[in-house]
Amino acid sequence: MKLIDTQHTNLLKTALDAYSMRQKAIASNVANIDTPGYKRIEVPFEEQLQKAQSMQTTGTDLSQIELKFNELEEKPMLEDEMMTLADTQIRAQLVTRTLRHNFQLLKAGILGRNV
Repeated sequence: MKLIDTQHTNLLKTALDAYSMRQKAIASNVANIDTPGYKRIEVPFEEQLQKAQSMQTTGTDLSQIELKFNELEEKPMLEDEMMTLADTQIRAQLVTRTLRHNFQLLKAGILGRNV
């Protein structure tokens, strides 16, 4: 029986990996905002997650989610990058809190009391 390595925790781990990659992409976009010819990069995690979920009727097949940097044809804009950064930070905090809550419930189940 898997207690820690569940589909739920694997999905949350994948989400944290995606948000970490997205923060790197945003940092690169901001650092190169004035670089001639630089094209904006992004990490389209949510789109890939929706695609993987729509293909499965029982859960999500995480092997179909490919975390990668996509180069777009547009030039980065500072305001857009800052908004994307704030959104990514909120999403990462939500995933972190969910993981923490999951492990607190697991600990309570093992110890037999609320912690």
